[in-house]
Amino acid sequence: MHLGNLRTSLFSLLLAKNNKGSFLLRLEDTDFERSKKEFSDAVCTDLQWMGLTWDEGPGISGKEKSYYQSERLDLYESFYEKLKEKELIYPCFTSEEELKIIRRNQISAGQPPRYTGIWSEATKSEVKEELDKGNKPVYRFRIPKGEVIEFVDLVKGPQSFSTNDLDDFIVMKKDKTPTFMFANAIDDSLMEVDAVLRGDDHLSNTPRQIALLNSLGLKLPEYAHVSLFTGRDGAPLSKRNGSLSIRDLREKGYLPIAVLNYLSRVGHKINDNELKTLEGLAESFDTSNISSSPSKLDMDQLLFWQKKAVESLNFNESEKWLEEALSKLPSTVNRKQFISLIIENINFPEDASSYIDNLFLKPLRNNEIIQSAGKNFYYDAIEVLNSDVATWSEITKAIGDKTSLKGKALFMPLRAAITGQTFGPELDKVFELIGKEKVIERLEEASKL
Repeated sequence: MHLGNLRTSLFSLLLAKNNKGSFLLRLEDTDFERSKKEFSDAVCTDLQWMGLTWDEGPGISGKEKSYYQSERLDLYESFYEKLKEKELIYPCFTSEEELKIIRRNQISAGQPPRYTGIWSEATKSEVKEELDKGNKPVYRFRIPKGEVIEFVDLVKGPQSFSTNDLDDFIVMKKDKTPTFMFANAIDDSLMEVDAVLRGDDHLSNTPRQIALLNSLGLKLPEYAHVSLFTGRDGAPLSKRNGSLSIRDLREKGYLPIAVLNYLSRVGHKINDNELKTLEGLAESFDTSNISSSPSKLDMDQLLFWQKKAVESLNFNESEKWLEEALSKLPSTVNRKQFISLIIENINFPEDASSYIDNLFLKPLRNNEIIQSAGKNFYYDAIEVLNSDVATWSEITKAIGDKTSLKGKALFMPLRAAITGQTFGPELDKVFELIGKEKVIERLEEASKL
């Protein structure tokens, strides 16, 4: 899953919770070449990690025997038979190459590219001739002509489509497996889904699915089509334009609540910047606040919510989040004190790891700030530390008096030498954590660089 998939799932769950309904998870895995069990498992793992627990679906009892479409093929077959009896689907032997030529000619003539229905009136002998050649057909649904299909989109409002503008779409592939268009619509009705929320790239599919469900006398859901979530370049989300998979986010150390608070505001207006629980986000969700314009990935905004989420952690939550990084913290260091020291200055566990390396494990690296102060600065600082002054404020005042330095000229070299960084927590807290001996050791290192 990537952030676009996740936002659609999140919006669906928020819509369900806001209306005291159920969030249903269905695995649409009928493309056997591209669908594997580990992919379905990964989707479930990603959703569970994000806290998007489904009320009905795989592993959770519901009225359906299975929520994997690959295990519902017999059911789809029964509906194919009904459509065949009504002569509402027909075999089509048009090859991909022929379809490409047709589309190319239509585009050249300024027409929308679509299937022309050339097999819709084929005779039984023409069909038999192709079958005798060993050619396998797809089956297409016969769109009724001269009608208007209307529905009210929960986001976009009233929608109207002339069936004369819709082509006969494929419902069964050559390998006799159902297409998304077919299985998705059938399952929505059979599973009593009353609201479908999806990207507006599916908007043109909706009148086709409505026509299909109407032909079978099946109940229609309501539809909500949300504008697309794109990469920074306006293209569909991918690693090339900055998108991260949910697995990437998890491994990086993003907190689920941060991702949820960010995504709930991508193309959907919430009037405050408070970090909300999933329940709070559901209370704030309203389809009327969904934007009609596409939204672009903004990693700075995601980082903003990550910072807020990190700040909200208590000690136990912080310790669990930083578990791997803390494994290399020296046992002599007070873990709670260390976490309290760094938590306001980190965004990810790797930042905590850097603090551990710089404060305790790795030799001090030279840099311009350390060099700019000169060796005598560190000799003077060590002399002050070896004297009777006790508190950090007294130490820095004495170093300032001795070196005639103040402000950044005083504090930046001290910070760079003691922490190995030019930013971070207050030095008095660092001093309290690592102790006078360690500070002197770091200043001696700096004097030799």
